[in-house]
Amino acid sequence: MDQFRKHGWQRIMSTYYWGFWFALTFLSRLPGPYLKRLDPEVQQAAMWFYPLVGAILGLFLVGLVTLCFYYNPQASVFLVGALVLALWVYLTGAMHLDGVADTADAWVGGLGDHQRTLDIMKDPRVGAMAVAAMLVVLLVKFAAITALLAQAQDNIGLLLGGLLLIPMLARTGIIGLMASTDYVRQHGMVTATQSAATKTKVVIMTVLLTLFAVPLLREKTLMMLLVWLGLLVAYRAALKKRLGGYTGDTLGAAVEFQETILLVALAL
Repeated sequence: MDQFRKHGWQRIMSTYYWGFWFALTFLSRLPGPYLKRLDPEVQQAAMWFYPLVGAILGLFLVGLVTLCFYYNPQASVFLVGALVLALWVYLTGAMHLDGVADTADAWVGGLGDHQRTLDIMKDPRVGAMAVAAMLVVLLVKFAAITALLAQAQDNIGLLLGGLLLIPMLARTGIIGLMASTDYVRQHGMVTATQSAATKTKVVIMTVLLTLFAVPLLREKTLMMLLVWLGLLVAYRAALKKRLGGYTGDTLGAAVEFQETILLVALAL
């Protein structure tokens, strides 16, 4: 019995250890060890680490800002904002921006038809709407980052909330979409993880993120949570109406939409 328990705990620890590295390498360009395990258990355990990956990405962004202003306290917020955005895109490998492009193309080109929309999402070609959507997201995100940098001298918590908390919320948000919406393709990148997205998991993560948000955002905490939840509810309703559920591309787009709109709400 003791031997059985020992091996059982070793299996659990191994699952979550490799789950962390899977989450990190799946959601970012950050390097990790060779994944010796890539079974469904590991992929499902990885979901617990999605918000942590957001925090790690945020630490890199905060570190860049710190280095820039340490090097030159009078550095232009526009230049630093551009560097932060460039690093943000690089760290994620533009994976979520690709989701924005595919979703925008399909949403417009699909003309309201369910199957046509899904077919366009699988098309590797990029249309005018895809380019326009990516440019708008990047432009608005850059403006919001710059605005937060300009306010950082008076309220550093807003900047930390924007660069640390928002990437965590965005990755928790896609778990919420997965937990409350069906996956519309028979096979895909998220097939093995669908069952791991539970409402209980989302509630636990939301409570922890709320506790993390209060000391950073203070009186803006409630407003930010309401904007976040409202955005997810509206996006979920749109997915249900057009597709009957979600795809990997729409989840990627959800990350960018959440980050952009939450940055704007915080900066305003």
